[in-house]
Amino acid sequence: MRGTIAILIAMLVTVSCGSGPTASRPSPVATTSPTASASASPTARPDPSSLPKLAGAYGLLYSRPNVDPRGLLHLVKADGTLAASVSMLWGGQSISCRASTDAVNIPPPVSASDGHVYFREGAAIRMVVAPSTKVDVTTVPDSPSVISMFSVRPDDQKIAVVVVDTSSPTTITTRLYVEDLLGGGHHADIYTTSTPKSGTPTILWPMGWHQGNLVLAVVPACIFGPREGPTEWHVSSPVTANRVATIKGSNCQRSVWPSPAGVACAQGLGPTTLYDWTGKVVGDTGPGIAFTISDTGLSPAGQSIYFQGAATRIVQLGPGPYATVDSYAACGWIDEDHLLATSAVITFPAETAGNVHVTATAKALPQSALPDPSTPLSSTCAGRFPGSL
Repeated sequence: MRGTIAILIAMLVTVSCGSGPTASRPSPVATTSPTASASASPTARPDPSSLPKLAGAYGLLYSRPNVDPRGLLHLVKADGTLAASVSMLWGGQSISCRASTDAVNIPPPVSASDGHVYFREGAAIRMVVAPSTKVDVTTVPDSPSVISMFSVRPDDQKIAVVVVDTSSPTTITTRLYVEDLLGGGHHADIYTTSTPKSGTPTILWPMGWHQGNLVLAVVPACIFGPREGPTEWHVSSPVTANRVATIKGSNCQRSVWPSPAGVACAQGLGPTTLYDWTGKVVGDTGPGIAFTISDTGLSPAGQSIYFQGAATRIVQLGPGPYATVDSYAACGWIDEDHLLATSAVITFPAETAGNVHVTATAKALPQSALPDPSTPLSSTCAGRFPGSL
C-alpha cells in the first residue's frame, strides 16, 4: 500500500438541460444603503479597455514586508518571478462584528477579470497597471462599521459588491448590488438580508463569475482568529439574485479559492467530493491517508487537487502522480503544474505517467515578496489571474 491517496473517479450521468435546481426567491431590497467614504485618487479613472490587458497566468499574493499596514500585491508567475507589484493598504479583519469581541470574516480585497487585476483600498477600487502602478476605477461603500467585498465580471464591464453593515447593535445587514464598473450606471440592488448577531450569522463573499452568473461563498460572519472558509457555494443570477445552483457538502473542508472546474469538499480521512458549477458531483477521491486539512482546491482544468494542512499533498486525478511538500503550504493554483505558497512557487510534475510518487520542487519568491519575519501572518494568497470561472 503506497503512501498516497487512492483515486477513484466516479463520473456521473449528465443531467438533462431542463432539470436544474429550483430557483430561490431573493429577499426584499433594502431601502437604505451605507454611504461610501471619500478616497484619494492616484490618477484619473480610465476605461480598462484603453489599457493593455494582462496575459498569461498568475497567482495573486498580498504580502506586508514589515509591520506597516501598507503591503504589496504581487502578480506571481509560474517561474517564481513577479509580473507586477503595487502598494496596497489592507488591514485584514478591519471592522468589529459584535461589540468589538470579534471581527467580520472577509477575504483579501482582490478580484481578477480576464484582462486585469483589481483591489480595494478603503472605498476605492483600483486596477493594477503592470509593472508597478495603479489607477482608480470606482468606489464602494466603506466606513468604520461597513465593509465591501467585490468581484469584477471577466469582461470588465460589471462589478458585483457585497456590503456588510454591522452598525446595528443586534443585527448584521448584507446587501448585494451589481452596476457598471465605470460610472456606476445600471445600478441594481438585487438582494438584502439582516441576521441576528447572536448565534452563528453568515455573510456572502463574491468570488467570481461563471457563464454570466455570480459565484458566491457563504461564510461565517464573525470570527475570532484567522479567516474562515465557505460553508456553502451559491451560483446566482446577477439580475434577480435567484439561485441556480447550490454546493453544500457535509462534514468536509470546502475549497477557499474556486476553480473554473468547480470546488472540492475534503474529509480528514482523504475522501473528497468534486463539484462542478451546476452543483453536480463529477467525481470522488478516496479513501486515503488521514491528515489535517485547512484548505483544498482544484487546479484550473480540474485535473489535479491539493490538500493543505501540516503539509501540502498534491494528487493528479485519474489516478496519476502524487507528491507531498513538507516545507511549504500551498494556498492556490497558478496553472496545472504550479501552485502558489506564501513564500514560494511549487512545481508539481503533473504530466508524469502512472500513479507514482513524484518530487514537487519549490522555488522561493524574491525577497521583495516575502513578509517580515515579525509578521508571519501578513502574507496570504489573494486569488488567481485570469479570474473567469
